[in-house]
Amino acid sequence: MKLHLNNAFDNRIDLPPSILEKGITKRFKKGDILFNKGDQSKNLTYINRGIVGLVNLAPNGHESLLRVFGEKFFLGYRSFLVGEHYHASAIALSDGELLIFPYTGAEEVQAHLPELFLHLTRMIARDLRIAEERFNDITGKRVVSRIIETLIFLKQRHPGYQWTRREIGEFCGAKTETVTRALTKLEKAGLIEKEGREIHLSDIQELLEYSEGQEALNQ
Repeated sequence: MKLHLNNAFDNRIDLPPSILEKGITKRFKKGDILFNKGDQSKNLTYINRGIVGLVNLAPNGHESLLRVFGEKFFLGYRSFLVGEHYHASAIALSDGELLIFPYTGAEEVQAHLPELFLHLTRMIARDLRIAEERFNDITGKRVVSRIIETLIFLKQRHPGYQWTRREIGEFCGAKTETVTRALTKLEKAGLIEKEGREIHLSDIQELLEYSEGQEALNQ
């Protein structure tokens, strides 16, 4: 059996039915906290459906968005494999569904699902390479990718608020004019719709895939 990574630059995996059937389904609602920073990682978790934000919650309540995950991503797998506590919190940005694999550590995954274990280790190796290459880049992502993920997070987390370009930029470390240019580019690509200050996201999954494609340009 050979697992399939969606492309060479992201960690989405198409799991075959023989592996999917081993997972325990857990549905979640938008706004649910799937795990908190500091929780012990106990299970291997796969996003079968939905959007999840990885967020650092400061003691003063400020939220810093680290990353947004769509379907076919494993969530918190690094902490699980090394037996560490989660370094950030996972918040559901939409309704969705997790598959929880009832293994308690890397050794069990290696014993029961060796092909999956190999892919997880490759994913960690890829993440490490990217981190090393970007050591001097404190932002870690292309600005358009940061803007896209910030848009998804803010619009899903706080849908009733009309976010300004300045606020979006402050959240992701981009200049207001850079946000404006990026939004115009995304609108021309048909990924968002603008109506005055209001921004409508046409297709979140397409936005995430576009973001991943932009990251691939850095490789």
